[in-house]
Amino acid sequence: MIFLDNWFWIFAVIAVPGFWLCPKPLKLYWLLAASGIFHFHFAGPAGMAPIILLALMTYVTGIAVAGGNGRRLFIATCTLVVGSLLFYKYSSFGLASLGAFGSALGFGSLPTELSTWRAPIAPLAISFFTFEFIHYLYEVRVHGREPIRNPIHFGVFAIFFPSLASGPIKRFPDFVPQLERLENPGVDKALAGARRVIRGMFKKVCIADLLVEFIVVFEDVPQYTFPVVAALAVLQGFRIYYDFAGYSDMAIGLAQMLNLTIPENFDRPYFSTSLQDFWRRWHMSLSSWIRDYIYIPLGGNRNHRGANMLMAMFICGLWHGAAWNFAIWGLYHGLGLGLENIIKSRYPTLFEDRRVLTAARWCCCYGFVSYGWLLFFYPASTVWRMTVDPILALFGP
Repeated sequence: MIFLDNWFWIFAVIAVPGFWLCPKPLKLYWLLAASGIFHFHFAGPAGMAPIILLALMTYVTGIAVAGGNGRRLFIATCTLVVGSLLFYKYSSFGLASLGAFGSALGFGSLPTELSTWRAPIAPLAISFFTFEFIHYLYEVRVHGREPIRNPIHFGVFAIFFPSLASGPIKRFPDFVPQLERLENPGVDKALAGARRVIRGMFKKVCIADLLVEFIVVFEDVPQYTFPVVAALAVLQGFRIYYDFAGYSDMAIGLAQMLNLTIPENFDRPYFSTSLQDFWRRWHMSLSSWIRDYIYIPLGGNRNHRGANMLMAMFICGLWHGAAWNFAIWGLYHGLGLGLENIIKSRYPTLFEDRRVLTAARWCCCYGFVSYGWLLFFYPASTVWRMTVDPILALFGP
């Protein structure tokens, strides 16, 4: 985690108080310079080149397509942005999967040049900044938002250091207007931001990292039983929550210390009583992005709702990593959301606000989500053993 790196804390001790001490006209330039130094340190020149190129293309395209103009340029730039993400993050995975499927179906293996090819190391935060750029272009071209005309504003939006590495995913209509009125936070706000940074560190170091130690113990058992599998599902669920929520708290707290607001990412997701409710509370900046820029453009609830949901959640799963376990996890949640919609339409009384029904829905939702974490963290073959071995043990000698 970048925020736990010693260099980062030396950087933060200079960057944040430096912002406070800067004259108001220079605060914007200080933020851009600090974010650039942060990115250069962790990404290097090769890692900075793609985001600089894509940011320039996105900035110019946004101005050119404002007011509904430049359809071809809009499509070309979106294709370049998405293509960069696919190339760096998924090309090796795609070729390996294609070769495996081809061999399984009897078509033979791929040529050696393709089967052994590996993509360059993905630039820092490519999954995040590409989603922010697509959001920006879509809002300007399709929804008619006013583009960012100040290049310094766009630069800070693109590489703002608290949210650059792991989000939250920002929305430019909420973020950029804050850059036009930069000023020091009040003492109470700065202290609240510092407390949130400390709380995030506690979640990551004292809870998430400690849970890993328990997970290793349960993973090392000779045979999977129901209690062991249940413990792994619960522990992995809390581990990923406290890990990611801890990072989000630190990012939000750092932004708050700079008198800037970025989106919340988690809202007590394990209190959810339905999968739809869960996805309104879990990784909210990502789930809302998937809804607004994949699910709704595909047709949303208007037509082919089930297929749209599966595709959106499949992409949501793969966004987390280039591996089939992430894709399967996404499809699992897509199927769950589809089934929940069917049940809700046919048996609406099950979703009434009554204590017994609410408790039952919570149990079903939490159980479904927890089993999903096994699909997220482990290969399908391992999850199969985790599922089947306890059942066979009940009927075995």
